[in-house]
Amino acid sequence: MATATLSHRAPDPADPFASSGLERALGHPAAYALTALILLTLFGWTFFTHPQRVAPTKDPAYYTWRTEALITEKPATLLSITGPFSVFSGGYRVSSAVLGGYLRRIAGVSQLKVTVFLVVGLPVLIALLLGGFALRQRGDPLIFHVVALGAGSLLLTPPFVGYLDNVLCLFFLAAALWFITPAGSSWPARVALGLFLLASGFTHPTTLAIFCFALAGMALVRWSLTRFDLREAIRSDGPVLAIAFAAAVVTYVAWKVGIWGRSASLSEAALAPPYGSGFFRDRMTQWLGAMHPLLNGPLFLAGVAGLIAAGKRAARDDLARVAIVWLAPLVGLFGFLASLTYPYYRFFNTTLAWILLVGLGAYFAIRFFLARAARGGLSRFAALGAVAVLAIIIVNFADGLGASGWNNPAAGWLSTSEKRDLDALRSYLSNLGQRDRPVVFVVDNKPPAPFQIYGYTKLTGNTSRYGLPEGQIDRGYLYLGSLRQLLHSRPTLTGDPTYDRLSKGFLADARRGIAASGQKPIVVLDSAFNASGANSGALLGKLSTKDIVRTLGARPPTLNADLVRVNQGAAVGASGPIASLPVQRAPAHASPWHALLVPLGLLVLLIPGLLAASWFVPGVSFAEMLGLVPALSMAFLALIGIVALAIVRSPFSSPLAWVCVGLAVVTGALLRVRSWNSLPRGRFTYGSDVS
Repeated sequence: MATATLSHRAPDPADPFASSGLERALGHPAAYALTALILLTLFGWTFFTHPQRVAPTKDPAYYTWRTEALITEKPATLLSITGPFSVFSGGYRVSSAVLGGYLRRIAGVSQLKVTVFLVVGLPVLIALLLGGFALRQRGDPLIFHVVALGAGSLLLTPPFVGYLDNVLCLFFLAAALWFITPAGSSWPARVALGLFLLASGFTHPTTLAIFCFALAGMALVRWSLTRFDLREAIRSDGPVLAIAFAAAVVTYVAWKVGIWGRSASLSEAALAPPYGSGFFRDRMTQWLGAMHPLLNGPLFLAGVAGLIAAGKRAARDDLARVAIVWLAPLVGLFGFLASLTYPYYRFFNTTLAWILLVGLGAYFAIRFFLARAARGGLSRFAALGAVAVLAIIIVNFADGLGASGWNNPAAGWLSTSEKRDLDALRSYLSNLGQRDRPVVFVVDNKPPAPFQIYGYTKLTGNTSRYGLPEGQIDRGYLYLGSLRQLLHSRPTLTGDPTYDRLSKGFLADARRGIAASGQKPIVVLDSAFNASGANSGALLGKLSTKDIVRTLGARPPTLNADLVRVNQGAAVGASGPIASLPVQRAPAHASPWHALLVPLGLLVLLIPGLLAASWFVPGVSFAEMLGLVPALSMAFLALIGIVALAIVRSPFSSPLAWVCVGLAVVTGALLRVRSWNSLPRGRFTYGSDVS
């Protein structure tokens, strides 16, 4: 079998730094492990010191309930939770939920910790993958450390904080970079590339589509520099483009056919908020400011200059082609120049090229300064230059951790008061034993700007599902407005177009759900979701039953429902015309022994990638395995889980999760055996054919 293999470039013997003790130290496995540990500490320390805190920003609320729905409901149920205007839809963006299911079922990670593991682990692994990719291209140990830390420091900027599906998709694509050129002549590389692209299609198909266009651009660049030799282009890039096309087609068919029993439109992959161009421009300006362009801009330019300095050879170099051509998606930032209205800023998280170039710029600068110092020229200046570059990376980390609220325990998606209330509500509803009853959360707020009510309502709808027990997550609904209007089956109209449209839409959605269930709904009024607006104030105080009924008006309510007030960790049912419901204490915390089983479960999940790595990448080194092994395991597990759920059409239970892990381990073991019978171990050259 012909196999394209991978290589480190030999260091330049004329370079004094290349034979220095520093390079040997940086190339030791302990040094690579230390860089990985530094990244893990920077991203994860706050969760060690504050074990009760949840993931930062607000979007993890969405991924939390989707994971819980997948492991407790039929998979089609997850897809059916869309809400009005599809505000809660996600289609077959299910990789994060499936991987979360493994964390819940195999590693025993608690409900609130699933997103913690993902938001901490993914940026660390992306940084290691980019460092490993650069290492395989240049063979210089320094490039691994600097690129991993330099690129990793920008993963704390707004494009990557909270957007879990985008970051997971970029993680798969960062692994796919390793196999673009080898896929021209290697079947293992082709399988790996297809594996990661297909996993991307079930994670964020919009980002996959953009990446496929970037692959076409990379092929065009190489074709133009071979004097438009079509035969050479087909030989080198034809398999890559065919794999990309196949991944896109399979993604489209899977969504439209509905492999889990319900078809989904690709429009559900990306839902733009109903804001104007001005909002999107302002948000993009904020994101740009958070990236410190005055500090990182020179490093970015240094990265570009260092890559193109090789002239025509740069176009044949994977590192240069990927880093420069993959910048193309950033053209979407300038849509406002054509009077288009969409979230311009979101194109920052469709590519990793710009953070890779900053990391490469830091490497080229430090490499230059160290080489000057090794030759004895201006050693003090060189040392200061290298320190200045490292200082920029430190500033990126420090500012990113602060600006994102990463280290602020109170800046997570679930506040202490919300958790206390929703824990009480979940216990309350569990005690009823009536899973088919719809639960309608009444919410209202006065955000700083009227149009921001959309974001508040969507966030509340995601967060409130944490309070729904197993089997009832799909029974959650929302009503925006006053309790009085809901119980009289009317929308709350304020004169603000966005507010009124949302109130009408959520009321219609709740009505459909109530009618379909045929059950008497439970209306929940939680103080955490009504800090201001029509339901704040005395209604949430210690009122008597008569006072509560009086607020509903002279006419009796037209909506026959049970009312539950939740305030300060207590769920209380109102008596009289609205039924009284029982109360139960919140469940106790997990046993301390539970924490000892989580690392063991995580190690089990890494076994497939550990076994298969040597087949996909002959002679893979320790440094390269740091990012590649988790990437292979997660891609295997995600796709096997998605297929298994398509077959069984049942919740992602513990037995099913273990069966999927077993299949992944067997696959990895077979590939491991296959690698023993293939090429001799060692370092080989990109794109070469070996019989």
